[in-house]
Amino acid sequence: MIRAILFIYIIIYFYILVFKIYQKYIVTLSIVLTFFILYFNPFFSDPFYLYNVEEIKQWKTIEEKIESEDEIPTPAELASRITLQTWKDGKPIGDLFPEANLRQMEYLSPYLEGDNWMVLLTKPLYMGHIYMNVLLIGFILLFFGYQYKKDPPQGAYIDKMMFLFLIFCSMEVLHFWGSLKSVGWNSYIEISNIGQYITVFLELLLALFFSLRLAFITSAQGEFYESELAINPQQISRWRDWVDDLVLSHFFTSKPFLGRFFQSTSANKLEQNLTTNPSHKASYGKRH
Repeated sequence: MIRAILFIYIIIYFYILVFKIYQKYIVTLSIVLTFFILYFNPFFSDPFYLYNVEEIKQWKTIEEKIESEDEIPTPAELASRITLQTWKDGKPIGDLFPEANLRQMEYLSPYLEGDNWMVLLTKPLYMGHIYMNVLLIGFILLFFGYQYKKDPPQGAYIDKMMFLFLIFCSMEVLHFWGSLKSVGWNSYIEISNIGQYITVFLELLLALFFSLRLAFITSAQGEFYESELAINPQQISRWRDWVDDLVLSHFFTSKPFLGRFFQSTSANKLEQNLTTNPSHKASYGKRH
């Protein structure tokens, strides 16, 4: 939740410049709390919600029937012996039809081995995390879409941080989704461990760019730029940092990117004019 507040606040901060700081906090908290309550309200209304979801109730029904057996029967054998029920609010409301009963047996039978049931238990919690990260990805894509459409000036290193946020949230979705798709508990733990390494690496990169932004905005040049960005953003251009220089020098020619998207020097403008208009080049030579 704290990460969601951080990500969405940064987006709101640069989207709605006319709002005051406290208004931006109110908008951010309203958005995050609305979706947080939507996705995680069952966990607060029922402390044992994870144990009362339908799949866990059905798994417990099967487990109680076969706990004394040495081997786990096949799904077809289970379906012939056990009729599962549908559940709502922790209470059974009816039996499954034979076809649905067999499909559910095929789905639940892998979770009968060892500690695999723990993957099934954490599924609702992980799905909530997936939904929250998908929400954040949507807001980040909205941010980049706005940047592409309007190309407004923005704070130093903000676009790099937002790109890392996008990768971070995407990897979280893949991490949780991969964990849920791994039926085996050991595979679940392995995927979780790999995901933790990626998460720590991205968090270190985010800390780096946060520190670079902090160093910039505390300098005289950065303080002036950020104040102009807040007061009069239409009259300034986008700040060009060392990452922009690195990308442009190694992967692009600079001429197509001159203008409002990146700051350009007067020398570059003069070179561009001389290249596009030969008469200017001739007159320039005569004067000198």
